[in-house]
Amino acid sequence: MFTYVKAKLHWSVTMRMFYDSPSLQRGAFVCAVLATAVIGLGCGQKVSSLNHVTGRVTFKGTPVPAGVIQFTPDTSAGNSGAAGFAEIRDGEYDTTTSGRGVAAGAMIVTIDAYSMKNINPDFLPNGEALIVGYKERVNVGTDSETVLDFEIDPKRR
Repeated sequence: MFTYVKAKLHWSVTMRMFYDSPSLQRGAFVCAVLATAVIGLGCGQKVSSLNHVTGRVTFKGTPVPAGVIQFTPDTSAGNSGAAGFAEIRDGEYDTTTSGRGVAAGAMIVTIDAYSMKNINPDFLPNGEALIVGYKERVNVGTDSETVLDFEIDPKRR
């Protein structure tokens, strides 16, 4: 009985820490994104058929200091190809240097952008969020290299 109560108390404290800590929540989100990407590596198209996608990302006309861009197949448009992703640094991204290439076809792009201001290693490792979950639909061509630039409009989430 004592072990059960002790375990339940430990679980309760652990969950309270998770809900009260944005850094743990962000860490869990990043782990989920990476797990999805790793699982996606074994599915779909061969790596050699993935497109190299690069571009610039701006927020209110200014390059995004840090962030993540994800390319997810738009199943409503009939695309079931491989997902891709890349880090955004100083307003630029490249799927071959910090991520994974993208299959051709209709994609839903999701961008999380951060300011690199008021950095706290435990809670805000990339600074304050400029925008999280910004979505835009794009079409990735069949060229092996594609350039896609994004101007984030906070009014169009």
